[in-house]
Amino acid sequence: MQNAVTEAPQPQRPRLTMQEVIPPMAPATQQAVAAQNSFLKKSEETFKSRQLGSQYYVAQAKRKFNEEQLDSAMVYFNRAWLLDRNNAEVYWGYGLVYGQQQAYDKALYILYRALDKDKTNPRLLTDIATTHLSRFYKYSTVDDLQQSKKLLEQALKHTPENAADVYYKLAINSYYLYEFGTAWEYLHRSIRHDQSKEDQTFISALLEQEKDPEGIYVAQSKQ
Repeated sequence: MQNAVTEAPQPQRPRLTMQEVIPPMAPATQQAVAAQNSFLKKSEETFKSRQLGSQYYVAQAKRKFNEEQLDSAMVYFNRAWLLDRNNAEVYWGYGLVYGQQQAYDKALYILYRALDKDKTNPRLLTDIATTHLSRFYKYSTVDDLQQSKKLLEQALKHTPENAADVYYKLAINSYYLYEFGTAWEYLHRSIRHDQSKEDQTFISALLEQEKDPEGIYVAQSKQ
């Protein structure tokens, strides 16, 4: 693991619009408009409401996402959005797909739209924080690291079911911010919640910087 925050000049990120992030928002041809209208009419005949139809397509999109079929997931999220533009799960889903595609600017743009509709969801807060952390890995942008930590701390206030994951990511944030004692504290909390968080690579990296204050892990002596 790298153990330094790079403060090199960062590339300019584009100013995005909803049209650039949500594929079906601006159909380019009359044929595309007609296809959308036909889809909406058929969906209204199939489902009791557009909201129920949107929920159905979100479920299908999640299934495809979990199967790592990102293109298919995006198609279903597009259908869900057409049926209900107020469905926060659609925006959340777009963000997860873009995140997997490493299109972090688009991912964060749309994930924050989801957060506007669901401000205290700990899992959503964690996903946004994770996306910031991923963008930090790519660009070494300190702002991403600090925002990730802020969002993870917010997630903890809402007692997330996935506390082990939140603590683990807070440990990583603290490590890159040179707060090694805090990193150890969060790591131990994470492992106490979930033993699978005992990441030997991360533990070794932390030991190179500071001894484990609880004395559970020790550096291997070099031959």
